Amino acid sequence: MHPVRLFATTVVASVGVAVAVACAPGPTPGPTTSSTTTTTPATQLDITSAQTICGGTIPPPGQPFCRTSNVSRSVQVASGRQVVAGGTTGADGRLLLEVPAGALVVSAAAPQPYEQCTAAPVTALAGRTVAVTQSCTINAP
Repeated sequence: MHPVRLFATTVVASVGVAVAVACAPGPTPGPTTSSTTTTTPATQLDITSAQTICGGTIPPPGQPFCRTSNVSRSVQVASGRQVVAGGTTGADGRLLLEVPAGALVVSAAAPQPYEQCTAAPVTALAGRTVAVTQSCTINAP
């Protein structure tokens, strides 16, 4: 077969297929369905770890005897006797932790023997972020 004739036959065949596809009926429209995916917000604790130092040199008049600042510290969150979360607060003393909802207690993970640390009770509400402060005090001579 001659090359020009072969090309013409191919073009005509291709156009015929394109027309057949373009004229084919589309899918039958059915009922429209919609699904909404809702994302439940996480249950979180916004933990602040504070340290108070009392004592040391006697401050000048008008200055407090105790000084409090936020510190980086390892903390743990417990439900009853079971630890359910933990982490280390940043240099600013803050940590955001995802926790289960319910009655929890936030405490220092490994306080030094000379520190008096609180075990801060908190109720974590489902889908909410709740602030809580865990603190330790050092009484210096």
